[in-house]
Amino acid sequence: MATTQQYTTLGAMAHRAIARYLKQMVAYEQPVLADTDPENLHQMRVGLRRLRTAVQVFDAGLDLPKAGREAKIAAVGRRLGQLRDLDVIWATLRDRYAPDLPDSEQQQLGLVLLHLAKVRHKTFKRVKKLLKGAPYQPLKQALSNWVAEPTYTAIAALPADQVLPDLLLPLVSQLWLHPGWLVGTTTNLNGLAVNTHLNQPNTDALISNQGPTLHSLRKQVKRVRYQLRLVADLYPHSLDDDIDRLSAMQDTLGDLQDSTVLEDFIGAVVPSARGQMPTLFALLGDRRHEAWRQWQGYQQHYLEADQRQRLRLALLQPETQEQEPIPAEQPNGDASRSHRRSKVTGKAAKPKPSQPKAKSKVSKAK
Repeated sequence: MATTQQYTTLGAMAHRAIARYLKQMVAYEQPVLADTDPENLHQMRVGLRRLRTAVQVFDAGLDLPKAGREAKIAAVGRRLGQLRDLDVIWATLRDRYAPDLPDSEQQQLGLVLLHLAKVRHKTFKRVKKLLKGAPYQPLKQALSNWVAEPTYTAIAALPADQVLPDLLLPLVSQLWLHPGWLVGTTTNLNGLAVNTHLNQPNTDALISNQGPTLHSLRKQVKRVRYQLRLVADLYPHSLDDDIDRLSAMQDTLGDLQDSTVLEDFIGAVVPSARGQMPTLFALLGDRRHEAWRQWQGYQQHYLEADQRQRLRLALLQPETQEQEPIPAEQPNGDASRSHRRSKVTGKAAKPKPSQPKAKSKVSKAK
């Protein structure tokens, strides 16, 4: 039988999350340096992103060393992201599009993949240097020391269910206020409406013009999804639908972004690429338009005031309960749904919680 434990304080939740995702990050360090499977890089980035999310969500209760703060985590993540983007482009072109191209376009695509391999080789050398030096090694050491001897601000001793709504609601508000929701909308007597009657040329023009805004929205969706998943144990089942929907929406916005990135990358390698590779560009266009239709469905859902208010109200009502320890990450980077949270089986006797060291906030420059 799994040992149950209770996370009653903000500090206890923060410590557990940071320890868990730091462990995931470190576990994939050597496999990434070996460079035998791109999945290792993906999993290390998952650990980094979730580590960054934990630091963002619990920041008010944390007293972290300077080398282990959110900005340092973000810097490492961006450097790894450059390599990951190249891996995604390679896999997408080779596996999704290459099999459907005629021989003449296969040859042109071969030139693109050869150029991509050279760029990746140089990028990997920079990642290798990063993982053996700064800021990665100081980050790892600083957070390892903190996990061994954590220090907090006074607020960390408060019950997590009392504090989390105040931490989470501003983050969700930033998502609702993002201008990306307004891309492709019109105004009528009832307020905003999603314009579902755009033809393909107008859709392409809109995506090209508003691509950076939609990409920014995708990143905000990802942050909120990670934040909701991080605290989902205190909201049994009430966040599941939004976590799943935001995950699917993130993928759809990613498809929109990928089609544009791929066209730009190919065009930089092959002169007059659109004319020389019409089949590939047609496939990219079809994928983009399908993603746009899917995005408009999510856009309509979350532009409804009732849907936004439902999530706000859900976040106001966390529950304090005993939790089973969450298992290690699955190969795809997400814990399986069956382990996302334990079932509520009734009110059990509550063990005496361990309290974090509640200190006055000391200088952050340790």
